[in-house]
Amino acid sequence: MTNKNLSLMIAVTAFSSACGLESSGPRDVDVDVANPTDGAVESIDTPEVKPPGSIEPPVIALSTDRCDDAAHAGEAWKQTASHHFALNFFAGTPADLDQSDILAKREAAYNEIRTALGVTQEPLVTAYLTPSRLAASANGRGAGTAYPGQNRIEVLYTGAEDGYESNRYGHELTHILEAYIDPVNLRRHPFMSEGLAEYLDQSGRDMHAAYAQQLLAGMETRVRLTTLESRDVSARNYGRAGSFVQLLVERYGMPTFLDIFRATAVTWTNGCWTHAKVGCVNTPEKLTAMLDDAIQTKAYETWAVVQQAWEQKVHEALASADTELPAADVKEIENLVRVGDLAIARRDADMYRSTLDGFYCDATADAMRDEVSRRAVSAMTGMTSKIEGIRATGIKNFRTAQVFVRRTDSRGLASFITLSVEHLPMGWRVTWGPDWF
Repeated sequence: MTNKNLSLMIAVTAFSSACGLESSGPRDVDVDVANPTDGAVESIDTPEVKPPGSIEPPVIALSTDRCDDAAHAGEAWKQTASHHFALNFFAGTPADLDQSDILAKREAAYNEIRTALGVTQEPLVTAYLTPSRLAASANGRGAGTAYPGQNRIEVLYTGAEDGYESNRYGHELTHILEAYIDPVNLRRHPFMSEGLAEYLDQSGRDMHAAYAQQLLAGMETRVRLTTLESRDVSARNYGRAGSFVQLLVERYGMPTFLDIFRATAVTWTNGCWTHAKVGCVNTPEKLTAMLDDAIQTKAYETWAVVQQAWEQKVHEALASADTELPAADVKEIENLVRVGDLAIARRDADMYRSTLDGFYCDATADAMRDEVSRRAVSAMTGMTSKIEGIRATGIKNFRTAQVFVRRTDSRGLASFITLSVEHLPMGWRVTWGPDWF
């Protein structure tokens, strides 16, 4: 496939995301990657499935990731504490096993973030760490939520090396400590708050490179590198927000950035984030006007000047961004697509189900995944797939990627789809695809 066609596929993906068709669930975003067949149970003989252009066998069977994570409903929370944290978790879960490491890392993050923000108070943060989305839902807790003003964090902690709370544990903590930078105003506009939380999340990422990764995978809008759109008003473009905050810190230094940040203070009034000068910030134009006012007032430059400097940074990041996955991950994802093809060829709904996740089960359970599988193997007889590209997209709950696939039917007619995949404890699985609806 030409780069032009792959770019077209990514543009279609970006359009789907802009229309709200991307995978559901919060960002709030473990297998040994040295063993690409981890989670496999057997090799499948497939001599009968070799149509032209198809992905060749052998195919390694997958264990089915059922929606059967322990809910821990009604269990008592265990507790432990340090100087600035009170942790709550269930006995025997990863958070219980890793509690000392969790506290040590978060104490270090607390001090670093508090210093960066110039916060003098030292609030005690209460954190609830559940092992899965099912457990969080069953116990009335969030799966990646901070409550500024209440000093409470509710997150998933799976213990996975590539898990969100193993790498970006500063994100929700930044939301808590941000509330203390201004004694009068508790909140800043979510675009700025999420950007700051990304910048201080403790991952050590370059935010321009992280943004470029999202753009190159079609997860954020390539045609709006440094102009704002509706997803920025609702703070859903984390890559863009993080890159913008880093640009301001690089350009002005942290003290002036914090002045700009405070100038984006808002209150929730009549169902809208409302700014003292701009009013209800409910459009990209209003958001741009608010940022322009804050920058001019505190840094004496216009939005247009800053936007030009920002665009240069993003272009530089696009030119050098790394979107590749390790070879072992690529091999495992290729096998994932092969299993789906073989399931379609055999009309085996159970085999097709093994390619789907069993993690995001708080909103949609096994019954939905089983129905998706039945529809797919019934409707797509004779369909074969060829992977045209795999691009890393960072971490949601675990590492994620977009898989760009050309599907060819029995008449030789091609269509293009994008699969969202995630590196779950049982291995790479599909968490969203067009077959789901």
